[in-house]
Amino acid sequence: DSLVNLYHFDGVKLDGCGTQYDLDLWARLINKSGRPVMIENCHWGLTVPNETWCPWNFFRSGPDIRATYHGAVVHLQSTVQWAKKNLSRPGCWAYPDALEVGCANGPGGSQDTGLTAIQDRSHFGAWCIISSPLILSHDVNNDAIMDEVWPIISNREAIAVNQAWDGHSGSPFKESAQKNSQGSQTKDSQALSAV
Repeated sequence: DSLVNLYHFDGVKLDGCGTQYDLDLWARLINKSGRPVMIENCHWGLTVPNETWCPWNFFRSGPDIRATYHGAVVHLQSTVQWAKKNLSRPGCWAYPDALEVGCANGPGGSQDTGLTAIQDRSHFGAWCIISSPLILSHDVNNDAIMDEVWPIISNREAIAVNQAWDGHSGSPFKESAQKNSQGSQTKDSQALSAV
């Protein structure tokens, strides 16, 4: 708890690539600091809550996202099981990973092609609908990227949807049945709808 107080941390990410999987112990140690700290469970959907247990504030519902629209759609779908069980809720949010708005050439290199401006808006809107923490991952020091994505990430109406809780975290209401031979959506059906 001394590090939490010494550095005035507001949040701590407990990553699944570490060796400490006892999230009860970590939550106890962090909360002993007396400082309110957001605890992120980044165990890629492997350590998950139940109706009575969730010692963190939000948890990753799947593996690392890539900067592609297909990656955004697949990761969005990883939250559905938690929404259906009402296990993505205030104090214990499921989230599909950080936003890829304004990102390209991420950990996947040239395979991380980035998203178009329309896809960026759709991606941000979808994360808002499911009440996901809106964790930005683009280069905030790059003025050109900031100018491009600012109208999206500062959209007050979308953020208001993200912050509203009405008993459900949000989930798909209609999905395309069109699939290609690899089981992913075809180019014509790759779209997210928001109402």
